[in-house]
This record gives sequence, structure tokens and C-alpha cells, in this order.
Amino acid sequence: MNPKKQKIINAAYALFISKGYNASSIQDILDEAGVSKGTFYNYFASKTECLIAIMESIGSEIRQKRMAAALGKPVDDLDVLAEQLCIRIRLNREKNLFALYESIFYSQDEELKKYAKDTYVTELNWISSRIVDVFGKEAEAFALENAAIVHGSIQQLNHIWKLSSTDDLPTKELAAFVIRRLKTAVTHQIETGDAFIRQKQLPVDRPAETISAETLSSKLKTYAETSGDNESVQQLTRFLSEEISGENPRKALVESVLSSLATHSSSEPELSALLESVWHYLNGLQQKS
Repeated sequence: MNPKKQKIINAAYALFISKGYNASSIQDILDEAGVSKGTFYNYFASKTECLIAIMESIGSEIRQKRMAAALGKPVDDLDVLAEQLCIRIRLNREKNLFALYESIFYSQDEELKKYAKDTYVTELNWISSRIVDVFGKEAEAFALENAAIVHGSIQQLNHIWKLSSTDDLPTKELAAFVIRRLKTAVTHQIETGDAFIRQKQLPVDRPAETISAETLSSKLKTYAETSGDNESVQQLTRFLSEEISGENPRKALVESVLSSLATHSSSEPELSALLESVWHYLNGLQQKS
């Protein structure tokens, strides 16, 4: 990411956490970042766009870490799902995401409210798809409602923990507990057919496209050639582009490169989304073989 843009994002993030989004002005951000108004508007059209960029950056980090946790492991590994849930719980706390979402909740900005809704839908759909990965097609009819239960359980148990204990939230224990309850619920539903909401995914404004290997390779190549990332990231992205376009992609090498890129702290949300697509592509190859 461009250093000046990152500087503005860091300054805005610090202000939104300490003062609140509504109480922080663009001038406050300029003063905190030490940049001119022209520099700010060179990257963001509004304070709203700046907050969305912050949330996108954090969301990108969550996706990267989740992908890194799954690389090289079976798609149906229940422990991997527990770790992926733990990653969001941990980053929610580390990045004060609840404070940022409170800012959105109390805002009258329709763009922010839509962003929050889309983020919620995306997270539920992700959990739902992972439930199907882990428990198989038999769980598809019960996936979405269990995704909602998982999401809500994590939030509410987190709140109850804060009210009932002065100790730090044990994120791994919380994720493991929720997974145990999930396994019991899904197993019972598969046996009995008991369900409340019989669908796998929520509708989204812009459904995720199914990307072919050729298209994915082309997008990776374009990113490598046009991004402002460092040479190491560009080289690894070009390698992925070439490997994906080959007749028999070497999975071990692709996973190794994905692991390196997924842990790269400065990766853009665009690259994070492309890496996640590569990961899904690899899983598809594994299931076919």
C-alpha cells in the first residue's frame, strides 16, 4: 500500500478508536497524519470512504490469516475451522472492531450501513460454506442457520465473559466450545432433518463470480504488473499466475507461495481476494483428484 495512504489510514483508525467516528473530523485526520487536505482527497472521497478502507484492510488481514491456517490441510478438518474462527475473535479484539462497528451503527450514513450489512452477509456465507466443507453436502440444508448460531454465539459469549470475568477472553477455548456445539447440532440435524432455515447462503448484491483458471491467472498477472507492491510480492504473484495457467499446477509449490503471500503484512485487499480464489481453486483440484 502507498505509504501516504497507509499513514492516513493509521491516523484515522487511531482517531476513530479514541474519539469515535462521528466526533472525528477530516481536519482531525489531517492533523494526526500530518498531511494536506489535497493529499487526503487524493486517496479518499470522504471520511466514510476512509473508514470503509480501514475495515477492508482489517477484513483482508482476517481472510489472509484464515487462508494461511487452512493451507496444506484437509478442507474438512474441524480443527482448522476452529482456528479460523479464533482468528476473527482475536482480531476483533486486537483491532477494536466492535468500537468501529458501533460507530457505523450510530451513524446515519447509508453507505456505512450498507457496508456493515454486506460484511455481515459475507461472514455468514463464509461460515456456511465452511460448514458444508467440514460436514459434507448432507449439512447443506442446515448450514446457514448454524452459521448464524455460530456467529451469534461468539458475540454473546464474548459479551457475557466480559460481564462475568476480569480475565482475558480465552479465544481458543471459546472457538473450540462453539465448534463442539456446532458438531452436536449438525450431527443431530442430519439424523433428524430438523431445520428452521433451509438454505445454504444469503443473497448478496454482487454474487462472487466463479473464476476459471485462465481468468484467475490473468488477474494475478495484471495485479503483479500494475500494483505498487514490492518486487518480492510481484515476483511471487507472477509465479502464481504462471503456475495456475499450467496444465498440472504443482500444489505444494502453489501452497508454499500462498503461505508466503498470506502472511505478508502489507498485502492489499485486492491481492487478498485473489489469493483466496487460488486457495478455492486448489481445493477444487484436490476434490476432483
